[in-house]
Amino acid sequence: MITKNQIKSFHEEGYIVIKKLVSKKDIKKVFFQMNYILDTILKYNKINYNPISSVDEKYFLLKKKKPKLKSHFYDSIRVTDSLNNIVYSDKITKIIKKLLNTKTLFITNHRLRTDHKNEKANLSLHQELNNISTESALIFCPFVKVNKKTGSICIIPRSHKHGHLEFNNSKIAAESYTNGKVDKILKNLEKNNYKNKIVASYFKKKNIFFPNLNPGDALIFKSMLFHGSTNYSKKGIRWTLLGNYHLVEKTPYILNNTFKHGGMELGIPMRIPYTKNLNKILG
Repeated sequence: MITKNQIKSFHEEGYIVIKKLVSKKDIKKVFFQMNYILDTILKYNKINYNPISSVDEKYFLLKKKKPKLKSHFYDSIRVTDSLNNIVYSDKITKIIKKLLNTKTLFITNHRLRTDHKNEKANLSLHQELNNISTESALIFCPFVKVNKKTGSICIIPRSHKHGHLEFNNSKIAAESYTNGKVDKILKNLEKNNYKNKIVASYFKKKNIFFPNLNPGDALIFKSMLFHGSTNYSKKGIRWTLLGNYHLVEKTPYILNNTFKHGGMELGIPMRIPYTKNLNKILG
């Protein structure tokens, strides 16, 4: 299922790529259910549409006619049985447990991300913060073909070695970063105002790696590995399965009483604030 060399590479390089992690059959089920949900929304709201249109076409139609309902549709995808069957599958959880050397996982933030030309939302290079643990493994699994040319996720191999690296902008959400912009770094237009020499040594064009991924292939990487993205350049939508698999023993919420009590459904009360240094939080 997963080799010792893959486990070694995961810890040394900070990532591995697993081909065909999600089957074509399972991807087809997700699209079938999304199509069903979209048909239901469009019919109920008496929006004229072609029933044999693609999921992408129906999504864009809903976005144009009822933008708020488009957002509701997006939210609904994460609770479909087809998507959850993939996220919580024995195949994936067993692989993650092997990589993290654990028998139990907390799973959060799973969703099917949408990226397209009309709604650019590329992310600056960042580490995965404001989550429930100080160490986790993340999955990026596109349902369409992606690479550097199409626009996709990119990583900086081995950049997890120092753990949590604080730098200018790092105490806010990556969506709001004013530096670490992948497009600018690739064009050598980024200004070095990181206020961290290690980060400055990482944020260079030569260090950025774009994996070539076919539908169902997965990039699995450590939460402290710097990663970012570029805009999708193709027609249609870049549908991507995302998920975060956490180590129980690295989850402060269950280990001390400094976190406020609250519900766990969306994991928000369990999250570690951006302002906390993950290298220090558990001592």
